[in-house]
Amino acid sequence: MTTTNTIGTMLQQPADDAQPLPRGTLLAAVLAVAGFQLRRLFTLPRLAIAALGVLFPAAVLLAVRKTLSGSMDGTVVVILYALIPEALCMLGLLVTMCPVVADELERGTWAHIAVRPHGRRALLLGTFLAAVAWTAAVAILALCLALAVSGMAHPWKRFPLFAALVGLSCLGRAALFALPAVIVPKRALVASVGVAIVVEYLAGFLPAVVNQLTVSLRLRSLLVQGMGWGRQMPAGMQLLIDTNPVWIQCGAVVLLAGVLLVASVLILDRRQFPPSEEG
Repeated sequence: MTTTNTIGTMLQQPADDAQPLPRGTLLAAVLAVAGFQLRRLFTLPRLAIAALGVLFPAAVLLAVRKTLSGSMDGTVVVILYALIPEALCMLGLLVTMCPVVADELERGTWAHIAVRPHGRRALLLGTFLAAVAWTAAVAILALCLALAVSGMAHPWKRFPLFAALVGLSCLGRAALFALPAVIVPKRALVASVGVAIVVEYLAGFLPAVVNQLTVSLRLRSLLVQGMGWGRQMPAGMQLLIDTNPVWIQCGAVVLLAGVLLVASVLILDRRQFPPSEEG
């Protein structure tokens, strides 16, 4: 593989590494990496996988409509939530965010990135932006198609709620997967799956303080509030949601994502990879 198709070559410049970069160069580098990563995603195999992701929720809803009768709006909403903000967003981010460092180690371009001013940060933050944008776009397309075939009364009234859930899911989970990607890059996918299961789905369903630090709690709470299900839920189920206002739920996800990204950047800035890992 030629080095013209790598982030390391893109960030490499003939200027002396000791020279300080002008203000705004980090932002430009982040955007350049994000654009590069998005262009890498526009290949036939990856577009085919994205198309399957777009079609799958609609296919499931069509199958459900054949097996259920009567009003099924509540069932459809739960299925949409499980398939799109949870499953589809999670899978998309696992594929796009986890290889952020491992790809450069395998190509042998990590050395170029590591010595450039802001190179590591640009790599991580640019890949984060690309992963969020790509996954959210696929999920929104899947949502539109699923709503069109859902059979619900006034299905498009649900679009703003689910679009917000998709955005928050992508933002929070991409930042969550950034940590294993910089700590154990060679096993980032396996580690991220473990983090998703333990943190998001086990800790997230514990009625304790620990679930306040999960994205899943915020998404469930926003779904319940958006659908007006709070008063209809049994007392036991109400322990699994948070009753704070919408702005607190959204702010908690943004704050959590910010903390995780800062932690990932700090780790990557100080992380050294032995030559054997770069081959």
